[in-house]
Amino acid sequence: MFRRLPVGLPKDPVFPADLKELGYFVKDNDEIRNIENPRAYFKFFLTKNDRYNCLQREAMNEAIRNIVSERLQKLGLEKIRLPLDAKANEPTLPIFISSDIKTKKRVVILFYEHTQDLGLFAHRIIGGKGGIDEGSAVNFAKYIQTQKTSGDNDDSPGIILANMGQLRWWRRGKKAVTQNTWFALPQKSAVERPYQFDLEKNTIRGNRTTEEHVDYIFSAVVEQLVDPEAFLDVIGVSAGAMQVSRFLDNHGNFKRWGGRIAAFAAVATWFHAHDIKNVALAEWLADRGRVYIISDEPDDTFLAGPKGRKRIPAYGCPVFSLGEPYYSETMLPKGYKTVLNWFQEVADDLEYLNPSFERIDIGGEESDEEVPMGWGGENQDVSDELHDNDSPGLEGGGVKLEELVDNPGGNDGGVKLEVDETK
Repeated sequence: MFRRLPVGLPKDPVFPADLKELGYFVKDNDEIRNIENPRAYFKFFLTKNDRYNCLQREAMNEAIRNIVSERLQKLGLEKIRLPLDAKANEPTLPIFISSDIKTKKRVVILFYEHTQDLGLFAHRIIGGKGGIDEGSAVNFAKYIQTQKTSGDNDDSPGIILANMGQLRWWRRGKKAVTQNTWFALPQKSAVERPYQFDLEKNTIRGNRTTEEHVDYIFSAVVEQLVDPEAFLDVIGVSAGAMQVSRFLDNHGNFKRWGGRIAAFAAVATWFHAHDIKNVALAEWLADRGRVYIISDEPDDTFLAGPKGRKRIPAYGCPVFSLGEPYYSETMLPKGYKTVLNWFQEVADDLEYLNPSFERIDIGGEESDEEVPMGWGGENQDVSDELHDNDSPGLEGGGVKLEELVDNPGGNDGGVKLEVDETK
C-alpha cells in the first residue's frame, strides 16, 4: 500500500483579492467584465479541480466585498463591530450603520439572507447583468437617503445593515466569515478537509446564531445607538424574515418593540399564519405587515390577503409580488423601491393601517377562493376572526380604486385589482 507524503501533495492555490490581477475590470455600466474579453462576465470554471475554482471565486468575492464596503462608507455608513463592548482580542462581527444614526427619527433595519456577506445581495447580479451597485446594498442605501423621515420631517431615515451571514470566526485571519468562505480558507494542501468548526471558539459572543444576532441588534444596537423615540422599519429576507418573525412572536419582545416598529416587510419568508402564537402580533401584522413572495406577476402586484388563497398560503398579512419568478436573493435588488415606498407611505401617515385589498382574476381557471389560516386549514392557531371583513378597521365606506394589471399568463385580458381605501 502506498501513500503520499505531505510534501508530495498539491499545494493549495492562492489567488489575489484584486479585480485587475484576477483579470477583470468594472465597466462603465458598473458590471464586472473580463479584461481579455470585455463581453464576458466572471468565469467560475477555470479547471476541472473544484478547489481551484472555489478559491478563485472566494478571491473575487473578497475583492467585491472591499469595493462594496468602500462605496457604502462613502455614502456615510460606518462599519462597527459587535458585540459593542468587545475587547481588542475578542471575536467581533461587522455591521453597517449610518454615522449620524443617533439623530435619526426613523431607521430602516435590514436582516438579509444568512448565506450572504455583509452588504451583498446577489452575486448573480454583481458578477453578471446589473452590476455591483444593483446587486448590493449600495443602491438600496442610496434610495433610502432620498426619502423623508415623515411628512413633516425632510431628513432622510437612518440605516442599519445587520450581518446574518458572517457568523463564523476565523481565528487565524481574525475576521468573521460566511459558511462559503469557511470552506475556502487557506489550507496546507489542495486536498485537505475543511477546518473543524468549534461552537465556542469559532463563533461570536451574543451573535453565535442568526436568532441571537437578531436579538442583539434590537437589544443592544438599537437600544444603545438609536434615538429612543425613533420609529423602526424592518425588512427581513429569507432566514432574516423568519428570525425577525420569531423574535416578534415572543410576547416579551413584541411588548417591548411592537410600539416602535412602524412596518415589517417579510421577503421570501416561510413563516405562515399558523406559526403565529402571539395574538397581538397577528393583529399587528394584518395592519402593519406585508409579505413578498417569488412570483412572475409584475412588481407590487397584490397576490393574496391575510388568509391566503388558492396556491398561496396564509401569512397573516397582505401578500405581494416583487416581480422575481425564480430566486429569493434577487427579490430585494429588483423590488427594494417597492418596499421602501411602502415604508414611506406608512411614515407619512401616523394612523396608517393596511387597506383592504381584493383580487379578481379574469379569464383564468384559477379560483380566487380564500383558504383557511395555514396549509389546507391545519394548525389554525390564530382565529380567523382576526381577518374577517367585519373586523374593526376593515369596514367599508371609502373610495374604491380599480387598476388593470397585465397578466401575460392569463387567457383573457388581465388581472383586475380592487383596492378599498378604507383606512
